[in-house]
Amino acid sequence: MSLDSAQLNRLFPFFVIADADLNIVELGDKLKEICGNKVGESIFDYFTDLHFDEDVKDGVLKNSWITLKQQPVRLNGKWEKIAAQNLLFFAGYGQSFLDEIQRAEPGPGLNPDNSNNNSAQRQLFSVTEYSYHQVIENMRIGLVELDLAGHIVYANSSFCEICGYDLIGIKGKLLSELWAGRIFSEGGDALGYDNITSKVSEIQFLDTKGERKWWLACSSLSFNHEHEQIGSLLINFEITYHKEQKLELMAAKSEAEKAVSSKDMFLANMSHEIRTPMNAIITMANQLAKTNPTVEQDYCVQTIQTASKNLLVIINDILDLSKIEAGKVNLESIGLDISKVLREVIQVIKHKAEKKGLIIDYFQPHHDEIAPVLIGDPYRISQIVLNLLSNAVKFTDKGSVSLKLSLLENFDDAQEIEITVKDTGIGMQPEFVKRLFDNFSQEYESVSRRYGGTGLGMSISKKLVAQMGGYFNIKSEKGKGSEISFVIRLMKGVGEDLPVEEKLVLSDDLFSGKRILIVDDNEMNRLVASTVLLNYGCQIMIAENGQMAIDMVDKDDFDLILMDIQMPVLNGYDTTKLLRKGGFKGPIIALTASAIIGEREKCIAAGMDDYIAKPIKEDLFITVIDKWMVKGAVETVQPEIEVPLYSLDGLYVISKGREDFVTKMIQMFCDQMPSAVSDLNQALENADLPKISTLAHKLKSTIDHLGIVSIQRVIRDIESLSDENAPVSELIPLIAQVKRVIDQVVSDLQTEITRRNQDLAD
Repeated sequence: MSLDSAQLNRLFPFFVIADADLNIVELGDKLKEICGNKVGESIFDYFTDLHFDEDVKDGVLKNSWITLKQQPVRLNGKWEKIAAQNLLFFAGYGQSFLDEIQRAEPGPGLNPDNSNNNSAQRQLFSVTEYSYHQVIENMRIGLVELDLAGHIVYANSSFCEICGYDLIGIKGKLLSELWAGRIFSEGGDALGYDNITSKVSEIQFLDTKGERKWWLACSSLSFNHEHEQIGSLLINFEITYHKEQKLELMAAKSEAEKAVSSKDMFLANMSHEIRTPMNAIITMANQLAKTNPTVEQDYCVQTIQTASKNLLVIINDILDLSKIEAGKVNLESIGLDISKVLREVIQVIKHKAEKKGLIIDYFQPHHDEIAPVLIGDPYRISQIVLNLLSNAVKFTDKGSVSLKLSLLENFDDAQEIEITVKDTGIGMQPEFVKRLFDNFSQEYESVSRRYGGTGLGMSISKKLVAQMGGYFNIKSEKGKGSEISFVIRLMKGVGEDLPVEEKLVLSDDLFSGKRILIVDDNEMNRLVASTVLLNYGCQIMIAENGQMAIDMVDKDDFDLILMDIQMPVLNGYDTTKLLRKGGFKGPIIALTASAIIGEREKCIAAGMDDYIAKPIKEDLFITVIDKWMVKGAVETVQPEIEVPLYSLDGLYVISKGREDFVTKMIQMFCDQMPSAVSDLNQALENADLPKISTLAHKLKSTIDHLGIVSIQRVIRDIESLSDENAPVSELIPLIAQVKRVIDQVVSDLQTEITRRNQDLAD
């Protein structure tokens, strides 16, 4: 520790230094003004409340105070043992006045009746200065004061606590001795004290235990009263807890995203693997039913059809739930006749109810109460009502099931309606009603075994009703039955809002003279599609993969192509793109077992005209094909998307948001890329294909980092063509394109650098 008197007076204006015999060695200037120069005299003659203890003698700083005998003033500070000089040091940094009860008797050097004298003495002690030192010492922000040579002259408690040091151990040392190999940038790069500027930055620090801490830190110059620089200050604020929380949240988010991705992949694979054999089962069962089977054979066919349809319901439930939870279900907004929609649902369920001997009724309001046309999603409303009716029929062994449509409120432009399903079935316990809408919810395991089902129907229904802006009402009593309804508000429409239904007349020669190419690697799927289509008079050709399809289209003409997606050699997306690029204008319809979120959009984006999910529903299958046979392929016009020339997003990811790093990388790009492109042109002039390949490979990563999308594919083509010893003539336009784009990017980035420098100057 430095005992320079001027420095001590600046930092600790009320300091006291005593020797081993507790005689005063030195006093702060302000104390001298009160006590006089008492060097050599006993400390006990002038001070009380000295609070010596073993901790102080062991060199540990303790918050303490001493009291002046000559006036009722307490000096606040810390005791410290200076072992090297065998001295005791009281770091007095401020004072406070004792209240009337605590004041000591005035000493002989002070007249208690002299109020002017009292006031003068009080002025020697600045309450503001005391408060300042108290704040510095006790604030939760670390502070270190350095002299001009970089030696530590003071560190507050927070800094010592954060770093694990004590003031005695670090006072007088260079800060670089403490921080050597211990501080790092946010990105993990080693730093020195010089790297910490007046700009607040995030740094990492290893404390004395080697534990990583996170700080917000900055530095500034320190001046005396004459405005002369006397050193510098380092200020730091610990954010370790918040940083760890942030990192944990980021890790949790990453894991959640991986889980969602894995779930989507699982659903895609499950859908594909199950729908492929189901496609064959359902379609072949339907074809078999057309062959005038015997009564016994017809019974077997119906059993196959029923079982396969039940399995399809389960798969669709799982996929529906996934879509709804992901917010990817888009509700239709078209005209509908709600009474007709409900009558059609009743017709679907009526057969099941009658087989169980149940009475099924449909009650609707007076014919003029419900608007003839409402706007909504008839398919989803049917799905919800069908689920409610199916459950009612399933859980009712005797009695009745009814469907009721009610008008709750009539507005000028909308109607609020309630659709109610009531049964005399087994009913529900109140506890189960509370969790009726939970995923996979069944009241008892025995219920699941007896009645079957996934327990997803009500969960899906509630989410769909909520998406429509509606809600459910439930009444149920165990052993007596249930009454479940949902309320939705639908806008009123007009007759023109109702979709026009075009009924396709199916005939054996519907596709007579037409040539259809089926592209699918699965023999079962090819057989199913061929069997259905051959009934309508068309000629069928088969391709087992995308490449085979391209070869066949080059040699023959086809009126329509049915395209599978997941195939070896060349998948459906890439096959379609190549067919369109090669000039094929006919309809291409996706025929795939993948029915997950976004699949249709991906197919259309690849250049296909329509999408059919397996298993095939024959009427829909033939209707879609006929539509495109009549219409012909509409040439896919890809929307013109403005792709930016470059993007700095990749640099920000690499630099973790550091603007200085990004600016440096931009400058490097502008400095190095023109010469790199020049080298590429020189290698082209020399027909040096190996060098062209090497240069293209180096340029590839730089182009990727800057997101120069327009030449990402081009630079890879240059590399691969060079490796394949392609003719130089093929490389000339590609390298010219790269040069043209790079020149433009460099020009734009130089403007960007100028702007950044201007912002920094401002």
